[in-house]
Amino acid sequence: MAIAEAKVDMEALNKAIDEVFYSQLDSTLLYYFQACVNCKACEAACPFTPTSLHYSPVNKAEVARQLYRYRFTVWGRTVGRVIGGSKKYLSLEEAETMVDYAWHCVNCGSCAFVCPMAIDSGAMIDLLKQVAFKAGMGPKVYRDIAELEASGKYLEIDFFKNSWNSLISKIKDAIGKEVPLDKKGSEVLFYASIYEALAYPDVLVKVAKILDMLNKDWTFMSKPLGIRPPIGLVIGDKDGAVKVMQRVYSYFTDISPKYVMLTAGGFEYPALRYTMHETLKVEPKYEVVHVTELLAKWYENKEFEIEPLDEIITWHDPCQLGKRGGVFEAPRILMKALSKKFKELPSHGVNSFCCSGGGGGCGLPSMVNNMAKALGIAISDDDKKFLDKTSEPLIKAGKIKVGEINKIKAKEVLTGCPVCIESINFQIDYYHANSKVNHIVDILADRIKVSKK
Repeated sequence: MAIAEAKVDMEALNKAIDEVFYSQLDSTLLYYFQACVNCKACEAACPFTPTSLHYSPVNKAEVARQLYRYRFTVWGRTVGRVIGGSKKYLSLEEAETMVDYAWHCVNCGSCAFVCPMAIDSGAMIDLLKQVAFKAGMGPKVYRDIAELEASGKYLEIDFFKNSWNSLISKIKDAIGKEVPLDKKGSEVLFYASIYEALAYPDVLVKVAKILDMLNKDWTFMSKPLGIRPPIGLVIGDKDGAVKVMQRVYSYFTDISPKYVMLTAGGFEYPALRYTMHETLKVEPKYEVVHVTELLAKWYENKEFEIEPLDEIITWHDPCQLGKRGGVFEAPRILMKALSKKFKELPSHGVNSFCCSGGGGGCGLPSMVNNMAKALGIAISDDDKKFLDKTSEPLIKAGKIKVGEINKIKAKEVLTGCPVCIESINFQIDYYHANSKVNHIVDILADRIKVSKK
């Protein structure tokens, strides 16, 4: 990603490097920095190495290691400075490389699962993303969207308000009665973000229909809690993410449900289930779950039956739901009930090959462009180049993903993450595969039969 020299404040960059590396280091990161033996086992697992070996996890994380070594090791202050193994600060060219590397990682966790030392390179690369954000580098369109979310000004955007109100209206029509909103003490708080309301409103409507069909005590939100909370975690805005997490936690606590149920198995899942509570140092009285977890539980309790399909279907494990969140069994309980011809992809479970998360951006370029246009945010030439560049890893990773889909001859690829759906749909179209990708609720909702008691 090219950055015009006039736009980079090198003093701000140096300050950002010091702030991030002196404030973020803990025992876990210290282990990641120190334990690598440079075996490069992580290369084969990363969805960005098909684009270039420059984007292997160990190579991207090396930039962070160089900055770490200078600050925290004797070797880095002496020999490392001479042979290039450590750096106090970065040149403009090195800063451009840092930003490029940081945005060729979606923190999928694949590297950690194949590393013999269990090193999570994504955690180190995330430090680089935080540096870039603090220094005002990286895609401005993402910074603008994150600022809207953190400030709460997204609620003033007519496009968002109308989309949300339209969703509530569709749910009302689907269930044939008023939508329960902000009802305290409900068993299930059905959580969704603006992003989901735009990406797959029909899925959200179908989830509401299932809750109503099963006669569950549930509630929805009268207002969204953010655009895709906490989006700051994805773009390096840790301070903004904390503000958003405080807002989300306050609402969850006020409603006080037994379950907070998400349909999105992207970064939202581990962020709202684990990171939010760890960051705020709180013990939640509710449980954050993915929709597949609750549906699998209710299915096993014989609250409904599933009318099976007669075709080959498969499940794509979203990295954040699976590798980061540990949810593997629940979707498969539902998938096996959906079709006796359920087949696993060659790479599945902890070994699932990442779809590339939109090629490194926060969703497909078309989605970002459409949202920016609706918000009146201008896409700069630099941002356009960045968004265009995300197509290459999306296509290269897609060749592997679509190859696996074709190998098992799956007619339906089901998953539980909006960005996975967008990415794999793009990849299937690009390679002209004879398959479709949907959220699991899209197919499941019409095949649920309430059990007679």
